[in-house]
Amino acid sequence: MLAELQKLQNSTGQFSASLQSSVHDSASHIQSQIQQSYSDFSAALSTTVHELTGIVKQKDLPIQEKASRVGKEVQSRVTPLLETVRKGVSEVLARSKDVTTATNGDASSDKQ
Repeated sequence: MLAELQKLQNSTGQFSASLQSSVHDSASHIQSQIQQSYSDFSAALSTTVHELTGIVKQKDLPIQEKASRVGKEVQSRVTPLLETVRKGVSEVLARSKDVTTATNGDASSDKQ
């Protein structure tokens, strides 16, 4: 019986280490996704700023035309870009919540 308890203790320790490793791996994966999303967002934003700057600096365009073009660029580029960022942040927060819930759920079941 003592040997069985020791096996159970070892298995519990291994499970705990495995769970911690899984949580750490999930956190690392989320962090790399955030970095990639930020990089993509940064590149798209840079391109958009370059385009908007070009429109504003054009000397041969009347102000009304510049305003119209800037408005179209904002609608076609900035709005979708912000929507993509919003969705990305929502997904990361949801995954983070899932990892936290899984971790806390496992911890609370250990206490029972």
